[in-house]
Amino acid sequence: MKIAVIIPVAAVTILGGLLSFNVAAHALWLESDKGETAASKLYFGEYAEDRREASPGKLDNIVQPTVAVIDANGTEKSVEASRQNNYFAIPGGGATVLVQALKQPIREPQGENPAPVQRRFLYARLGNGGSLPLDIHSSDNLLRLSFQGKPVPKAEVIIIAPNGWEKHLHTNEKGEVPLTVLEPGLYVVEAKHELINPGNFEGKAYAVESHKVTFSIYR
Repeated sequence: MKIAVIIPVAAVTILGGLLSFNVAAHALWLESDKGETAASKLYFGEYAEDRREASPGKLDNIVQPTVAVIDANGTEKSVEASRQNNYFAIPGGGATVLVQALKQPIREPQGENPAPVQRRFLYARLGNGGSLPLDIHSSDNLLRLSFQGKPVPKAEVIIIAPNGWEKHLHTNEKGEVPLTVLEPGLYVVEAKHELINPGNFEGKAYAVESHKVTFSIYR
C-alpha cells in the first residue's frame, strides 16, 4: 500500500502574518518504481488527493523544468524531462534526482484583497544527494529544512496521508522535524518559504518570492 505524507511548511521572512501558506496549493513531486531511479516521473498537482494534472491542461503551467541526476559516486549530469499525458518522464541513472522549475509565469492576484504579486520557484528531489535553493534532507527519521544552506526554524509542518490523516508539527530551531513512518511506501515531504525580494520577470513586477520544494522518500 502506498502512503503519502505531505508536509507543508510556511517559512515567511519579514512578512510575518501577512502571507499565509495555502496547504491546498499545487506542487511538483517525483515518483519511481520500488524507490529506484532507473526511471522517474515528475507530477504536478496534489499528492494527498491523488490529483495529477494533465497536458493539455494545468501540467502545461510547468515551464522548462531543469533536471539533474546524481549517481552513487556523486557525479552529476543534466537530463531532459519529456512531457507526457499527466507527468514528465525523466531518464534515470542516478541515486538522486533534482528538479527546478524557475520560469513559472507570474499570476496576478485575485479577489477584493489581493496578496502581493509573487514569483514562484518550484523544486523536487528524490534521494539525498546534491542541493537545491530550498531543500529538505533526511537522516533516519529526521528531516531538515533549509533555504540557501541555512535552517528554517519554527515552520509549520502538516503530515497528510491518503486516508485523510493529518498531524500538525513545527520545525525546531535547527529546522528539523521527525518523520513518523506508519508503514512501507512513498512519503512526499513538502515545504514552502516566502520572502520579500522585489524583482521583474518577463516584463512583470513582483514583490515576493515563493519557493516550494518536495522530497520523495521510499520507506
